Amino acid sequence: MGQQEAAFRRAAPGKQFIGGDSARQSKAARQAQRRKVERMAEVDAATRTAEELGTPLSAILAELVQDTTRLARTLVFAPFRIAQALMRRPRPA
Repeated sequence: MGQQEAAFRRAAPGKQFIGGDSARQSKAARQAQRRKVERMAEVDAATRTAEELGTPLSAILAELVQDTTRLARTLVFAPFRIAQALMRRPRPA
């Protein structure tokens, strides 16, 4: 698909790469295209994994929200719990 797009650009009026830096621009464009394709492959793999496991994506997102909320609550109350632990008197043995 990328080769088809490149061929289309080469044949198009007002080519994308004009000037002496075309090799550098072309290399950057290929790298950007690779990153885009890699990201699409990651998303596709994650979607397939979720489908194969039978876990709906909404359930995964709901669990993520719950875990984030739990972590935020822990981080908010941690200083108070530490202060409370430090203020407790040592118990006689």
